[in-house]
Amino acid sequence: MTTDKVLNARSLPRLGTAVRRLRLDRGLSQAELAEAADVSRQWIINLEQGRTEGLEVGRLMRVLDELDASLAVRDDREDS
Repeated sequence: MTTDKVLNARSLPRLGTAVRRLRLDRGLSQAELAEAADVSRQWIINLEQGRTEGLEVGRLMRVLDELDASLAVRDDREDS
């Protein structure tokens, strides 16, 4: 499935909201996503609530992989 949907994740709370939305769109529970991504359910809860403690990029990438999503870095600087 190809989609051009972009979810703004400019902050940790927005990242958490985006992950929650993707999880719900795919019909997954927090426990199901946690098991598939090999993280704890509490880690998913913390991620979805935008908490920074324990947020490791490797874990985040596994979660996004299970959601068939990716993380992009965009240069928002305007060229003069």
